[in-house]
Amino acid sequence: MIELNNITAKYTEDSGVFNLNFHVKKGELIFLMGPTGSGKSTVLNVINKEIKINSGTLIVDENDVTQIKKRHIPYYRRRIGMIFQDYKLLEDRSVYDNVALPLQIAGIKSGLIKDKVYSVLDKVGLIKKGKALPLKLSGGERQRVSIARALVKDPLLILADEPTGNLDPVVADEILDLLDDLAKTMGTAIL
Repeated sequence: MIELNNITAKYTEDSGVFNLNFHVKKGELIFLMGPTGSGKSTVLNVINKEIKINSGTLIVDENDVTQIKKRHIPYYRRRIGMIFQDYKLLEDRSVYDNVALPLQIAGIKSGLIKDKVYSVLDKVGLIKKGKALPLKLSGGERQRVSIARALVKDPLLILADEPTGNLDPVVADEILDLLDDLAKTMGTAIL
């Protein structure tokens, strides 16, 4: 599904990730752990092609995307969902609109968008919150919106950058259980 082979991606001569090797299989939920500054977010940014790879190879869905042309990166990213610690929701748009946005950007027809958005809101337990604004939601609900937005594109891979960092332990466990269930039922790899 995704392979990092001897990846080195540097910010400076001594900061970045060096000779990184691992792989994630379809439907697998992988936790990348380490102290602050150890390179966890850097790894996600390498996979999302936000940081240049200095050496090594990045294979995604059996395709070498190490040296993908800059103009092809937006199309590559359409197959990746992102979940952020701070949600990155548009506060002036409803839950429905936040989740629909990636499909609208991709040019999907509105009838298909509606069905897909409500289906994914149901999966994350927010079917009745579609008209709510993010500021009216709890932290756990906002993170579920962020997860729904990542899922709505049927991604091969979801990159979650500290998805439970701003949540209390009970809600954090619920979010991790939800991600685990989604990996198993949808076959999406989650890192």
